[in-house]
Amino acid sequence: MAANYFETITKFLPEVVDQYFVEDSKTKILENGSKYIDVSFNESGYVKIADILLDGLSNYYRTQEQLSTNELAGYNGGNQAGTAYSTGAFADYAAYAGNNQSGMRDGFDIGGVSVRWEIFKLQWCRGRQFRIDHISNEETAKVVTGHLVEEFHRLKVIPEVDACRFGIIADSASVTLGNLVDETASGQNATITSANILGKFFKMREWLVEHEVALEDLVWFVRPDIYSILVNSSDLTKYITQSDYKSEEGLTLQVLKFNGVPIIEVQSSRFFTAVAVNNNGFGPTSSSKPINYIMCSRKCIVPIRKIEYQKMYDETMSGIAGFYGTMFNYLLYHGVVIPRNKLVGCYVSVDGTQGAIASKANVLSLDFKPGASGKSKLNAYFTQPSGLRGVIVVRTAGAGTQQSPANDFTIGETLTMANETVLALGGEMSATANTKYHFALVDYRGMVIAKGDVTMPAAVIGA
Repeated sequence: MAANYFETITKFLPEVVDQYFVEDSKTKILENGSKYIDVSFNESGYVKIADILLDGLSNYYRTQEQLSTNELAGYNGGNQAGTAYSTGAFADYAAYAGNNQSGMRDGFDIGGVSVRWEIFKLQWCRGRQFRIDHISNEETAKVVTGHLVEEFHRLKVIPEVDACRFGIIADSASVTLGNLVDETASGQNATITSANILGKFFKMREWLVEHEVALEDLVWFVRPDIYSILVNSSDLTKYITQSDYKSEEGLTLQVLKFNGVPIIEVQSSRFFTAVAVNNNGFGPTSSSKPINYIMCSRKCIVPIRKIEYQKMYDETMSGIAGFYGTMFNYLLYHGVVIPRNKLVGCYVSVDGTQGAIASKANVLSLDFKPGASGKSKLNAYFTQPSGLRGVIVVRTAGAGTQQSPANDFTIGETLTMANETVLALGGEMSATANTKYHFALVDYRGMVIAKGDVTMPAAVIGA
């Protein structure tokens, strides 16, 4: 019975994952566009996409039709009426039968079709193995096993896939091309407010229309604070309507539309440039910038994901010496393809304010309560993205250096713990009122996966 249970999980996992993506992924709406491009998974980690180029229309001439003087004058380098034409001059006409008399030709001009296959290597090959001890699973009435697949995808896989997709789209935009705007300067690039967002929207829309991007294919991804500006301004709500979006899997979701363009609100923790993946998820780099919004065509962006391998083993099949429990192996290829001739199908606005990304991604928020005299007690912590697993540390090296910017943590750095102290939930630390302290969430490898600062108010320090 148990073996059948695990085989069922393995068999239906791809369908279940598709449902998770429909419900929780912000970029799922773009996957419908991939049907317009021929994608072939002939080799693991690679896709083949057809780039088709066609000649335009030409005149059609009825059989043995005599051209007018004006038509003759403009044909074959400007020869005048009555001038004899060589057979070669008409060689491109499908129905020409050797009649090379003046101005005589038949049928269709032969056009060309060229198909160029481009091979793309998917950017990411990501995997994880989970081992759930039999006793732990039994003590929780198999809650861990039952919720593993769902929680793993909702909290880990989908946020990372979304972040990587948005990062690639943003990184493909170009200042020189005109579809990348840094909203930190003055004038047209001023910081976004309710007073100027409408003008920014129509400037973006104009750029896309001028580059022949179909309006009915556009999607507008916006950060939560930008979304709030849209839905809370009385001047803008008249442009907002509600509509249904139906996924390829047949699920219907309600979305807002702004001037006819669907609006998708995206968490800041998965909405930034220069995304870096590591051995425990993803995060920003030193060059990352928060994304304000992205408008793109569903026919220009091809997000691709493929579960290459997934298998859940029960206690009798895990096959690892010294381990008795359930094991889950998972391997995913994913990436984004933006063909070169489709780069004009997206428009990106970023916030280049120095340090802005620190408040948007891999954020650690802490709740302190008064502890013993002169101490604060860690009551709870939360992360963006949610559900990050690790231990809390505080930087304590040197008198007063914990509040120095130079002693801040860096996402992705591995700590030696020479200058840090672990702070457990319910644990206390000595604190001085109105002093800033640097905290980090560290994974099992000692790598910083989230960070946050707290300036301790007197109210959370025990008297």
